Amino acid sequence: GPSAAAAATAVGFAAVGAAVGGAAGRRARRARMLWPCGVTGRAAGGLGRFTFRVSCAALPSIPEVGAEPSTGSSASASTGCEDGSAGMRGLAPDPESLRWNLELAVRQEDFEMASWLQAQIRSSDLERPAIALRGLLSERVRRCVDRGLGVGDGVPVGRAQRLDAVRELQVLATPPGAATSAEDGLHLILRDGVDDEEVVEAAEAALWSCWLPSGDEIIDLCMRKGLKYMGVGDLPKATQAFSEVIAQDPTYAEGWNKRATAFFLAEKFDESIEDCARVLELKPRHFGCLSGLGICHLRKGDERTAARWLRKALEVNPRSGDTKRIVADLEARSAFEVLRPRIKEVLAELRTGRPPRVTATAEQVRVVWDACRVKDLDKFTYYFRVAVECLRGPGVTGIARYYAMKHAGGSVFPLSRITQGSAGFELSPGDSYRYSFMLTLDEELDSAQGGLLLRSGEDIFEAVLERLTLSGLQADSGIREADLARLNKGYQFMGRLEIQVED
Repeated sequence: GPSAAAAATAVGFAAVGAAVGGAAGRRARRARMLWPCGVTGRAAGGLGRFTFRVSCAALPSIPEVGAEPSTGSSASASTGCEDGSAGMRGLAPDPESLRWNLELAVRQEDFEMASWLQAQIRSSDLERPAIALRGLLSERVRRCVDRGLGVGDGVPVGRAQRLDAVRELQVLATPPGAATSAEDGLHLILRDGVDDEEVVEAAEAALWSCWLPSGDEIIDLCMRKGLKYMGVGDLPKATQAFSEVIAQDPTYAEGWNKRATAFFLAEKFDESIEDCARVLELKPRHFGCLSGLGICHLRKGDERTAARWLRKALEVNPRSGDTKRIVADLEARSAFEVLRPRIKEVLAELRTGRPPRVTATAEQVRVVWDACRVKDLDKFTYYFRVAVECLRGPGVTGIARYYAMKHAGGSVFPLSRITQGSAGFELSPGDSYRYSFMLTLDEELDSAQGGLLLRSGEDIFEAVLERLTLSGLQADSGIREADLARLNKGYQFMGRLEIQVED
């Protein structure tokens, strides 16, 4: 396949056409997420995702389900007033908290409390209409997010309703009058809506759509002019138009992002990187800019930094297939750069019989392995088990593993693989990963050693597999294949590899 740099270039150029339409746009749409086009927020709504911001003094306590009702109204009991509403007016309860508590009261079937809360909400809305509007908007966004994630009022929601919810969030997140919480909701669906690819794609498209309008007709006109120039390849005029946009509104992130795109197409990568930094100051989760920043560093030849920014883009938009492929290619190349000299070193140690030079593994992980012979009348078959555990730190990701084997006759040979797809794993502190494999050969093995390459953040290190002595394992005392299921319990079996030596 094409190199990562070539693929990234194609993606970066195609993405510009997506913004302006035409033939270039049609070619670009499948890779649009990689250039230019951010949210940590509480998971609002839905069963089990309540976040209460309630002042105990301001709101009446909600009785436990099944509890005996107190004498008089629940409002009077909690406020110490004959009329609970008087106490609430004096303490100015948070309207959003009132609505949260109303929903909880209804779910607990405490209808007396629900009726009282409804009265308080009406009273609060009349006294403070601006705050009431914000509360209603917040409630509308929360319910849209719930439906977008597939849960509405605690029951499953169909795809059509989920897509409608995404479109509604797009409208609410689009300037003028954009609601930040609506954009947060789209990001939440983009990241967590993994059960329905169509919904996730709709959330991604909605984010692109709500980022482009500025809310100012003059700025939007200038943006369209810049996009038109960029679409026909007139990059100097496009850059000038986007610079005018930035001068009119430096807080408009897409103005910086589009100029970064124009700089990238003009191969002014340093200038593009500077503009990307301004975009991320305004929208830290702009996955298009994060991808574009990675591609800029890739075009400059800095693969390590490129991979770091592309991984950040995947944290925000984990379903981006193009970004995944480029990251996988970069990590494979990085792994082989480390593996080649290391495998040569271990093979030389085995061949000469000298002790391993590297024996310690980072304290962040613990790795062990063992092996046994399998009863085989015709060949030499071995069963290996490997277990790696993350003990502390920010977590680790497996990127490659290798083994060096020595025949009883003295010859040595390596085995290695990049751990992507089904062979890949990510571990948080306290997690472990166990796998096994079988090896069949024409000649008996004398010993084996190896290692796992792991990534923690931006650091790559080796978890050493200590040298195993295999020459003492006898076939007649080995295990039967029928017993392997018992030994393999808790391990992921990776398959059986047969190695034949031709004369």
